[in-house]
Amino acid sequence: MASIRELAPEIQQRISGFKEALRVGGLALPVVKNVTSLLWSMAKERSVQVAVLARALEEPISPKKTWERLRRTVGKKLLRADLLAVHRRINAGCIREKRYCLVDLSDIQKVYAEKMEGLSRVRDGSTKGIGNGYWWLNLTMADSTGMLPVYSELYSLDREGAEQESENKKLLHAIGWVREVHPGAVFVIDRGGDRGVLFETFFRDETRFIIRGQETRSVGLHADSDAMTNIKEVALRVKTNQRYKSRTGKGFKVGCRRIYLQGQALWLVVSRREENPNALSWFLTNLEGSREQVMDTVMEGYGYRWRVEEFHRQIKQDYALESMCLQEYEALKNLTVLVMIAAAFIMRLPKMLAIKLIAAANRLPRKRLSDIPSYEYYMLSAAVSWVLQACRKLPPKPLHLRKRDYFQLKLELNGF
Repeated sequence: MASIRELAPEIQQRISGFKEALRVGGLALPVVKNVTSLLWSMAKERSVQVAVLARALEEPISPKKTWERLRRTVGKKLLRADLLAVHRRINAGCIREKRYCLVDLSDIQKVYAEKMEGLSRVRDGSTKGIGNGYWWLNLTMADSTGMLPVYSELYSLDREGAEQESENKKLLHAIGWVREVHPGAVFVIDRGGDRGVLFETFFRDETRFIIRGQETRSVGLHADSDAMTNIKEVALRVKTNQRYKSRTGKGFKVGCRRIYLQGQALWLVVSRREENPNALSWFLTNLEGSREQVMDTVMEGYGYRWRVEEFHRQIKQDYALESMCLQEYEALKNLTVLVMIAAAFIMRLPKMLAIKLIAAANRLPRKRLSDIPSYEYYMLSAAVSWVLQACRKLPPKPLHLRKRDYFQLKLELNGF
């Protein structure tokens, strides 16, 4: 089994590689140093509170001075854009390898906060209630090889609405940001993506998408007719004859038919669960191919949506994102991107190194490796934290105790 002495240097070298990428990206050296320190502390402590991250560095100065330095860096303007640009550049190859881009809106609740800038009323996805907080937009690449978060933004419509920023603009900007690297990505969006503005832009830019439809949507059944029919009524009439089995073993009955929206021909894919035929779902897509290929791709792509939900849960649980206590709006936006990059760093670790880390931290299942869950990043983040907390910097030896090598005293004197 690998020891801490073998694993810790590998993690530190990869963090140093990101530090070099920040320097090449044009960031000032003090900012590069502080951002690297923040990422290292987040991986070690799994926290977003700057005071906790400052103490984790264990610098030979007052923790307050360290906190002030890190706090100034987190509050810098335009830092978020620079970090996202570096993150996209160093992960461009991985982004292009993955087929699906999962787009999802979540929320960050700050129930008791009063002085944080930009607080607005948002809907809590867990309790279905309305409370103070922020909206949180994430884009994650995913396929059978794994996942990688690529874009994250915290925003307040109350704060940015005065600048003519809307939720649709946020979504379209983020999607265009990913398409600059991977134009062929298929964007998978839940019911919230069933919006006329999004469809109009997708048609114009030839963006491929899989969107779960809402019950209020109306579509056309014939290209030469302006008559519109409720999408649920159309979905109920679609014959679901093809069987699809998901990666988790669940069975579905799937069918599809042509429909028309804004003058564009789309596929309406309808699925029913085998154990509950009344559980009906329908999806709109502009994918090309045969009926069987389109249905398989839609079911596969939407089946990965649970990964972005798990990502939200992990960030809130492992890194305690909702406990961040910064007042400035710009600092909140920057910190959210830093947490996303820290999580992406964990997910990009090589598979063999990840298994060694989980084994060294005693996080492997007790019976067999096949018991490792499909979303293993909870275990991996805990293992990386354990390794970084276990390794300590050795104090330097005094000069008079250091070993001195004088090679002339080691010469063999054969004549004596």
